[in-house]
Amino acid sequence: MEERDRDLDPAVKLSDRSTAVIDIGSNSVRLVVFDGPQRVPLPKFNEKVLCGLGKELGTTGRLGDKAMADALSALRRYAALVHHMGIERVMVAATAAVREAENGSEFVSAIEQECDLNVQVLSGRQEARYSGLGVLSGMPHANGLAGDLGGGSLELVEISDFRINETATLPLGALRLSYMDMPEKKLRKFINKKFGKADWLQDLSGRDFYAVGGAWRVLARYHIFKNNHPLNIIHNYRLTLAEMTELIDEILGMSIQELYDANGIPKSRANTMHTAAIIMQELLTITAPNNIFFSGNGLREGMLFSELKKSVRRRDPLLDACRDMAAAEGRFAEHGEEIFAWLLDLLSDVDEKGRRLTLAAATLSDIAWWANSDYRAAQAFRRIFRAPFNGIGHRGRAMVALSVYARYKGDFSGPATDDSLRLLTDEEAKDALTIGLALRLSHTLSGGTVGILSMTQLETNSTTITLKIPKSLSVLVGHHVVNQFEALGANLEVEPVIEFIPD
Repeated sequence: MEERDRDLDPAVKLSDRSTAVIDIGSNSVRLVVFDGPQRVPLPKFNEKVLCGLGKELGTTGRLGDKAMADALSALRRYAALVHHMGIERVMVAATAAVREAENGSEFVSAIEQECDLNVQVLSGRQEARYSGLGVLSGMPHANGLAGDLGGGSLELVEISDFRINETATLPLGALRLSYMDMPEKKLRKFINKKFGKADWLQDLSGRDFYAVGGAWRVLARYHIFKNNHPLNIIHNYRLTLAEMTELIDEILGMSIQELYDANGIPKSRANTMHTAAIIMQELLTITAPNNIFFSGNGLREGMLFSELKKSVRRRDPLLDACRDMAAAEGRFAEHGEEIFAWLLDLLSDVDEKGRRLTLAAATLSDIAWWANSDYRAAQAFRRIFRAPFNGIGHRGRAMVALSVYARYKGDFSGPATDDSLRLLTDEEAKDALTIGLALRLSHTLSGGTVGILSMTQLETNSTTITLKIPKSLSVLVGHHVVNQFEALGANLEVEPVIEFIPD
């Protein structure tokens, strides 16, 4: 074996900025270590244990002895891990089960004594607020109703204009209701009686619904598996009201054994799926949203998000994440802004959403420089298409990933792109190729050097696309530049013209 001076090895430790969030929920106890607080924190460690603290809440009003023992065992492990990771910022929150149980305060005392953790028992209002902030952290333009279905309660939050408005916390947890063992008719009556306490729900008809919580996310996962959707990412997965209604009817028509055997449904969730579906069905009957979006962010992300200054919260999570990725993996991270400015005339008919996706693609257009040239396109595509981005839907992911693929490949050939193309219309795919070909040209013309593109101009009209270059830079117009510019013109179905202008 090679001998080496280990003092020269790079230090391997978590960032001093890391924050640990321990969520003592009604169904599970979870530890997530984030590399923040920052606008787009990434989970560096994530572990949960299903303890079922809220299982007996609806029948005895207490936390079960076994559930508490299982939770304490997990929390002792989490406390030890956080200590050895050297994380100073630890946020510990207990939700509905601990808040409502007769023996909840005793359990909190045991946690603080045995684990040396400072537990914050959230009020219903706090729990709802953090859930809403979690949705806004990942979907900053969310406008409608957010619902976080936990094991012990349901938090409802009206969100709009990046603000938390009305809130309600209702004792409608999927685990709690499932173990109360009510006949379906009685269960629906019970649910609707509780919804009646949030009379503001009736004013939200026609706005979107944002579903949070493991029991509801399983509905999305099942739909993804069932329809062979090309991207197995729940965050920002969208269903229309008609699609959601059909899905709920299908779930309610399945037996527990069929749910247990179904692809996409974890076996640990099968027993609560009917209850979760009924709660969703009754809520949608009242609110009649246009679309249902599933959020991967919830209470834990909301707690971290609440720590940020308001000016930081309002930053675009997608573009922040793209800049971070480009800085870590690209050679010319600052080049993306210049490329985007160079493409503006090409984007004259593109809406704000399309321009934002183009800026994201331009920012990420150099992240695969390190790979073998035969694999750069596929590596960049997979990295972007499956990245843990916020603030972008599945079709947007496809647009950005395909654009960067074409930047390296010059077209969409190869098996890597097949699934993503299914998400786009022919027109959208053509637009992604146009952006990709323009990115390809920008890198070839400039060699990745900041400052060259700003001295040139790209102009388009209905019949031509013109590349204007100062005579002093004419030497840069080589064979590859000409070929790539002609390919861009061909995709736009206009004549490509290179014009040398005075310096």
